[in-house]
Amino acid sequence: MKTSSAFFCLLGSLLLSASASAQDCNRDCLTSHLNTYLDAVTQHTPANGNLWEGFRQTENSVVIPAGQGVWENVTALGSIQRRYFDPLQSQAGYYGTVMMGAEEAVVAIRVKIQWDKVTEAEWFISRKSDVGVNGTGNTPFDLEMLRKTLPAQRVVPPAERSQRELLQAIVNSYFDGITSHNGYIVKGHPGCTRYENGFPTFNSPMREGNDIGNDGKTDCRTQADFGVAIVAIRDFYVIDEESQTVMVSAVFRREAGEERRRNHFTEVFHVDGGKIRDIHAAFYYAPEDRPVPNWAPYDGLFPLPASYR
Repeated sequence: MKTSSAFFCLLGSLLLSASASAQDCNRDCLTSHLNTYLDAVTQHTPANGNLWEGFRQTENSVVIPAGQGVWENVTALGSIQRRYFDPLQSQAGYYGTVMMGAEEAVVAIRVKIQWDKVTEAEWFISRKSDVGVNGTGNTPFDLEMLRKTLPAQRVVPPAERSQRELLQAIVNSYFDGITSHNGYIVKGHPGCTRYENGFPTFNSPMREGNDIGNDGKTDCRTQADFGVAIVAIRDFYVIDEESQTVMVSAVFRREAGEERRRNHFTEVFHVDGGKIRDIHAAFYYAPEDRPVPNWAPYDGLFPLPASYR
């Protein structure tokens, strides 16, 4: 009996070790896979992307076969390129721009690595001509401002870093501030900035009685009336402890009766000294019949149109 138990313990240990090895991908490994994938996209050659046989990709929540979508439309990486890495989750993130012919689009990309292959890619794409929050007009977009206020690309000294669990809690405080309509909840520096596709959404006059310590001006802690019932499906897909950067995707679920579309986004948070310093978002407004985020375990969170049965 003891020999049998020892054998199964050893077998289990070997299987766990093999599984861990299959998932192990450090920063250098993630960097190599992300760059290989991006090169394959810009060269329109999925065969060069080191893709897993079961590879899956979405663009603004729509599933795209390898060879279509960005594989056809992206001609080069753009003037803004930021890369972040999370070895614990074997995921890499890209925030910046890509060229789609003559047009430069703001994007955020999540890439997952397993078994030394790229298994998943999720794209958030925003173009200047995209529709606005009510399905009309244009989305917030300011590429020139984004170039002037680039997200940080840095290595923070170990003694100045917050642990990954704290980084996630700090970012969650921002979302809690939105749903609670209470900026005091948000763990942010006074004057912290927020850009949506490069468009600044701060530094406007504060409504009377709501000043929380920024000389009467709004900052990332202060929230407008977004009509948001809850910030749902928060996916912290990159927590980069080295750069103290968090990339998280989520969905603004609107309050009942709201005509504004759901906002599906990635936001890039930089944290200094345990507080948010700046936020850069890439997002789009999802039509009501589109399932978002279209990734398990939340495959199809969307209001069905009245015509559906």
